Amino acid sequence: MRNKPLNKGHQHNDNQDHHGQKTIHDLRNGESSEIKDILGGRQFINKAESLGIRKGVKITKVSSQMMHGPVTIKVGQTQIALGHRMANKIIVE
Repeated sequence: MRNKPLNKGHQHNDNQDHHGQKTIHDLRNGESSEIKDILGGRQFINKAESLGIRKGVKITKVSSQMMHGPVTIKVGQTQIALGHRMANKIIVE
């Protein structure tokens, strides 16, 4: 019989997603920054761009939830809630 490790919930190494670069998730609440890159495939980038999230755009982190919950950002006058994984693929200054 094969031993399985105990599943202690979702374990995620953030550095694997963004290679040590600063992401939206890393910003403090109220902190603004410019988007430098979006990591992911064409479909993911298209989704981000449809929300107004693209390279060169200034965003402000409004809030985030503990335990990998949503991250709320402000793009222009619009507030957008992003999933934890999406926020970790958007590189900022």
